[in-house]
Amino acid sequence: MDSPTMLVIGHEVTPEVVLVQAGTLGSWAARHGVRLVPAVAGGDLPDPAGFDAVAVLGSAQGAWDDAVPWLADEITYLERAIAADVPILGICFGGQLLARVLGGTAHRADGHHENGWRTIATEAPDVIVEGPWMEFHFDTFTAPPTAEVLARSERCDQAFRQGCHLGVQFHPEITPAEFETWVSRWTGTTIEDRFGELGITTEGLRAETATRAETSRLASWRLFDDFGRRAGLLRREAGAA
Repeated sequence: MDSPTMLVIGHEVTPEVVLVQAGTLGSWAARHGVRLVPAVAGGDLPDPAGFDAVAVLGSAQGAWDDAVPWLADEITYLERAIAADVPILGICFGGQLLARVLGGTAHRADGHHENGWRTIATEAPDVIVEGPWMEFHFDTFTAPPTAEVLARSERCDQAFRQGCHLGVQFHPEITPAEFETWVSRWTGTTIEDRFGELGITTEGLRAETATRAETSRLASWRLFDDFGRRAGLLRREAGAA
């Protein structure tokens, strides 16, 4: 039997960096024999019907911002995937975009942004533990009206599930290696200039990410297991994490 395949869409990075930014999704996929195929929004994306699932990663852009040059094409692509019954996993920006495509909203956080490791309120502890989870967003989403909200924080919806699709606001996939790709993109930018008001530092986030790496990996694999079962990706069982 051929291995299940998942297209992983990154934003404004190279395909090689997309695989780094897939983080623990990559190690989870390897454990279950799922092959990840990297792609970059704005390029030629392969027919979604040729994949068993699609994952959409984070972005510094807004899923609400129709001025983003490649956003309309990515929305159309996700609509094609949904029409073809291809399960979608959306993470942070990807979760916001998935919510928008499924009938919810993506919008500026308007003071409700979250940055750093945060605990959330879970409605499905067998799928999503309370955390802490890594959050890093200045935008957010409202879950589609027909979706099951799996987790919330005081500030926004944190996860929803609609059929075989899953969107999350936090970053379950974070690893120390992925974190360094973030650092390379925000160093010297207006994002880094805001760290004082946000009460965070690069050094503090780096240290906490390293400390929480293994616990976060195990929690993320639980979440990905649920998505994988619903998406039909887990065609063979593996041993315990």
